[in-house]
Amino acid sequence: MSTQIQETQTVTIAGATYTVENWSGMTMLISKKGTAYNCEEGIGQPHSFPGGTPLRKQGNRVLVMNVGGFIEEVKK
Repeated sequence: MSTQIQETQTVTIAGATYTVENWSGMTMLISKKGTAYNCEEGIGQPHSFPGGTPLRKQGNRVLVMNVGGFIEEVKK
């Protein structure tokens, strides 16, 4: 399921729900605990902002595709 950023939306990545927000041109995934992950354009692993910790599930890296504001998890 893809989600395009409007105002504020939610998306499920690796079994967890994140709020998707646009912070001055940066696409951010916000966890229920309030941790913000920068989700760059293209396919990549989101990293916490400002800390830089990669988004992981049970120790495994999580890849996300962000193309023009459409966001979905990349399944292996």
